[in-house]
Amino acid sequence: MEYIHGGDIYGKEIDLDFSININPLGMPQKSVEAAMEGIRYASRYPDYNCTKLKEKIAEKKKIKKEKIVVGNGAAELIFAICQSIRPQTALAVAPCFMEYERAVQSVGGYMKYVPLSKKEDFEIQEDFVSMITDEIDMVFVCNPNNPTGKLVPKEIMRAIISKCKETNTYLCVDECFLPFLPNEEAYTLLGSKYSHVIILRAFTKIYGMPGLRLGYAVCEDKELLYRIRAVLQPWNVSIPAQMAGIAALEDKAYLKETHRLIQKERNYLKEEMEKGLAEKVYDSYGNFLLFQAEEDLAERLLKKKILIRDCSNFPNLPRGYFRICVNSHKENVEFIKRWQEIVGRR
Repeated sequence: MEYIHGGDIYGKEIDLDFSININPLGMPQKSVEAAMEGIRYASRYPDYNCTKLKEKIAEKKKIKKEKIVVGNGAAELIFAICQSIRPQTALAVAPCFMEYERAVQSVGGYMKYVPLSKKEDFEIQEDFVSMITDEIDMVFVCNPNNPTGKLVPKEIMRAIISKCKETNTYLCVDECFLPFLPNEEAYTLLGSKYSHVIILRAFTKIYGMPGLRLGYAVCEDKELLYRIRAVLQPWNVSIPAQMAGIAALEDKAYLKETHRLIQKERNYLKEEMEKGLAEKVYDSYGNFLLFQAEEDLAERLLKKKILIRDCSNFPNLPRGYFRICVNSHKENVEFIKRWQEIVGRR
């Protein structure tokens, strides 16, 4: 089966890539410098335990370093978590990040979906909680969700946590996009004491470093963390990636500028798209927007050298649904301009 994902620019003539959901500021300059410095040490093996990076994460996120396992991006950790737990039946909303299902299937498991309703703007509802039963080994929740950009209401998250504990079900909460919220502290589960909850974070999205691959998982269950680390490849996180991550966590100004830019440009894109370009644009808390438009929009924009994410391979999304990232203002203006040029043309 063909693997479809955002950012697949290779072999295409692309001027503007709107298919990814990466910080438009790119890597922090301090991280770039740290990664380049790390190349000088490439003749050494990386620190297997990522000790200094764990210490920095623990310091900044106010959690114990013993509760952290670092991976080669969040995707590697999703697969490692599934290899450790080996869920036979997992549960998630649809649409959601497709790597959850791929990871579950890799251990012979089955992903059960609770479809989100277009009428409810693809927001998670209380009925999701009732679907968590003793037969469910693992639940995946992405907060904010990808590709919808919707936050899980706090009362529903509390109910999910409680029900998972009651049914002896592991809960994996993907918070990779949460740092794009200025008030992420109001929604994060980092620092919580739930032994059945695993929290995923990544430097990929918020710090614009998908090419370096860096993420981490946090859990109170030491035995589970040991099992996760045991299935990961040794030296899975390079020296440049570890050093870039440490530098990124020190850059407060970068996050402040990110929050300002994302809010302003997300509003700009939504307002422009609602002027007759898109059929429906959904509100988002992420650095991306889900929208509905003409089914062949992706193909027509590709002729304009613009790549967007066709979401028709997401569960519960038919043709005509797309996701775009929030880019710089200059890029966003050019994107709208080229889209306007193809309106009404075939």
